[in-house]
Amino acid sequence: MNRENDDPLSPTQLILLLHSVPHLGEKSLSVLLRRLAQRRLPPDAFFDLSPDVLVRDFELPSAVAETLHDQYSSLRQKSAELLRASRLHPLQIWITQSAGYPDRLTRFDADPPPVLYALGCTELVAASDKVRFTFTIAISNGSPPEALQRQEELATEMVEAGGVPVTGHDRTAYKRLALVAQRRNRSILYVFDRGLREALGPSFDRPPFSAARIRDAVFETGRDLALSPFRLDDHGLGANNRRRDQIIFALSDIVIALDVRGGGTMMQECLRAHNQRRLVYVVSGGRDGNDALRAAGCSPFTSGLDWRAMIDSHDVGKRDRSSSHD
Repeated sequence: MNRENDDPLSPTQLILLLHSVPHLGEKSLSVLLRRLAQRRLPPDAFFDLSPDVLVRDFELPSAVAETLHDQYSSLRQKSAELLRASRLHPLQIWITQSAGYPDRLTRFDADPPPVLYALGCTELVAASDKVRFTFTIAISNGSPPEALQRQEELATEMVEAGGVPVTGHDRTAYKRLALVAQRRNRSILYVFDRGLREALGPSFDRPPFSAARIRDAVFETGRDLALSPFRLDDHGLGANNRRRDQIIFALSDIVIALDVRGGGTMMQECLRAHNQRRLVYVVSGGRDGNDALRAAGCSPFTSGLDWRAMIDSHDVGKRDRSSSHD
């Protein structure tokens, strides 16, 4: 590869370049970034290595190593454009070693995303926040209207108590959860199933979704936070939904199961959180998943609890890290 006229790569551009490599999955990228940090290898020196060395010393699939070598120029141009875009907006690019990387993900996600894009109010995931807490309400697809109405009531209670909903943007239940906070001008923590630029537009200012009968749910960088483990321009794919949901649950101090289908993703994530000894509550009624969660020992939901006190007494932020992958 010809790099004679290239300026030195910055660490951030290196991350953007590596995250742009086709077919380089999260696990391989995690290993690669960890090896680079261990070796303290300058970004440009990495690209002086042969494909064989990349396979042997960095455990890259051979096809990925060849792509890095053969498509270096186009990957570098793409990463330079992404770097310019990131500098024009309050966009941060975190790896697991970054100071701002959410501690909840390293504790409660079995495989924390190696790269995480963050836009907006990053204080919402600060480990030292003693005022706010995060929560999500689990509702499986196909829930009846009365379940969605109950979700709004529960979310209102949580938001008024200082809770920040952790939600997506493309399911009815996720939209309604966001709207409870948006109507009250309270913070929302979005996790997207696609890239941030794909979701929020080229200027990162498009509303995450349109809402009937009220104004658009505007994304405000000073109030809300958007996170995505996907490349900035990645489209939403069905396979991304599970990853989005895993991150939503990992970022939630409190999980409330409202109407959960047995064996589905929502039930599995509730059980994972419960097995991590986190605060998981089950609303009375609901589908068979609610029954299974009650049988597993999840606590019944009770209105009017002092949620901040519950979190402090439960010692959520100080659990032994070894329990996070039970």
